[in-house]
Amino acid sequence: MMGVCASPRYIARHGRPRTLKDLAKHEAINYGRAGVSNSWRFPDGQGGERLITVQGRLRFDDLETIADAAVQGAGLAWLPSWLIAERVHRGELVMLLENEGHHGNELFAVWPQNKHLPSKVRAAIDILVARIPERLSAEENRSKSSRRKPARRKT
Repeated sequence: MMGVCASPRYIARHGRPRTLKDLAKHEAINYGRAGVSNSWRFPDGQGGERLITVQGRLRFDDLETIADAAVQGAGLAWLPSWLIAERVHRGELVMLLENEGHHGNELFAVWPQNKHLPSKVRAAIDILVARIPERLSAEENRSKSSRRKPARRKT
């Protein structure tokens, strides 16, 4: 899943966006190549998607760099949950706009087109197909559990 996140420091300085419209008031760290930034995608509740164009001074073509910039308080980031789960768990990032829903990840395996697919390539694809959904699900569950606030004890 993809989600919007920011550092506690950014939220303290600029506030927490409560709706998708609020994103226009915030600094975003965008993903893009060759001067083109991608829009952030959210479900529209009818099986389609809403594309949200966000503004920001920073644009990188590396998701780890975007996550690192978000931890440093540079702005909001739209990143896969598996990438930011550990940072959320450590309290470096906070998930935002969770009530807006999130799109899943797209993942592609690319290999040279040959008349016969080498058995090593077929085996690698089979392993990816079997293990990546498990890994993404485990990271998503870990991210969700780290966002829950612990119950307070009365003393």
